[in-house]
Amino acid sequence: MKYKRMEEAIFLNRENRFIAMVEKNGEGIRVHVPNTGRCRELFVPGAKVLLEGADPTKKRKTPYSLVTVYKGENPINIDSQAPNQLAAEYFDGAPYLKGFGRITSYEREVKYGDSRFDFYLKGTEGEGFLEVKGVTLEEDGLAKFPDAPTVRGAKHIRELGEMAEAGECCGVLFVVQMKDIWGFTSNEETDPDFTTALREAEAKGLHIFVADTIVDGAEMAMDKAVPYFRKMPLALVKAREEDLPRVVNLIDEARAALKADGVDQWQGKDPAPEDLSENIKAGCCYFFKDSEIVGMAVLKEGADPTYDVIDGKWLTEGDYITIHQFVVDSERKGEGISRRMMERIFADAKFKGIPAIRIDTHADNFRMRNLIESAGFTYCGVITVADGTERVAYEQVIR
Repeated sequence: MKYKRMEEAIFLNRENRFIAMVEKNGEGIRVHVPNTGRCRELFVPGAKVLLEGADPTKKRKTPYSLVTVYKGENPINIDSQAPNQLAAEYFDGAPYLKGFGRITSYEREVKYGDSRFDFYLKGTEGEGFLEVKGVTLEEDGLAKFPDAPTVRGAKHIRELGEMAEAGECCGVLFVVQMKDIWGFTSNEETDPDFTTALREAEAKGLHIFVADTIVDGAEMAMDKAVPYFRKMPLALVKAREEDLPRVVNLIDEARAALKADGVDQWQGKDPAPEDLSENIKAGCCYFFKDSEIVGMAVLKEGADPTYDVIDGKWLTEGDYITIHQFVVDSERKGEGISRRMMERIFADAKFKGIPAIRIDTHADNFRMRNLIESAGFTYCGVITVADGTERVAYEQVIR
């Protein structure tokens, strides 16, 4: 997708849903805003914006449309018409979509009952309706939709859910109109009704797709798949030196739980407080948080010498992240926290472009092995750690 006439300006204020004031070449100009969403976090006085010049052959009250806003150095397209055009260009490339297979053809703006859906897709494995939603809201690298309540959006999702429940193939595509995104979730705080509709429709068989977008001046293109989180994902925060007592406490809790399970892991000195302190100083000890700390893990990027020799075979030979000291706060066990921690680690690896994750544990640590295997890791063999103990080792390839 490419805009024909693009010029830079500085955002001043938004007069209403459709009009904004910008400064261009020292002059204040009223421009059209092609997005009725709130976009409050984007429309900040002084922000750099990109304008598309109006077609000179058509009569318009405003000479420009404001199509891109810079949030820091990150350009975010806000044109509400762009996601459908980006999706159409993407479908022209015959991509593979779960449920549909490889796309062979499509129709746009197809009516069904009293609703009109963005696409009707035909693929090698199925055909059906697909709705497209543009996403412009981002908080700390997490994209969210919607940025304002959408009754129409929830209605469409419920209708798609009913189709899916009846056995029809259907989906929703969230086009995140920017890069530098590690995940996406429904904005439950802003629109709980839409979030409920989306979760219920997914449970009925609705396919959910999320992709980010390359925004480069006048040109745009859908790019990579973005991890979708059904619930608000856990924050991933580096532990600081003053957090050592909390880290030690989490390890001690886990040590006691392992002993109660009869697992001979961490029953000696290791990991000792000095080892935990070194991990914090090295910047590889992380807390997982919702409203509070719910767990921790050591995430080391790059080759781990312990994994150089394995009685078996690794799946990959390139870069990877190693997970160590993966523990859940004892007060939050039974809430699915460990699975959410794994999902957050996977999303971080994907965002960083690291193609694999490795992890090991004691053979008799049945709880950890169940988690690792249910999370999709593949058993690769046995490694031996520094103290001579054997560990079962796994790897997950990030796609």
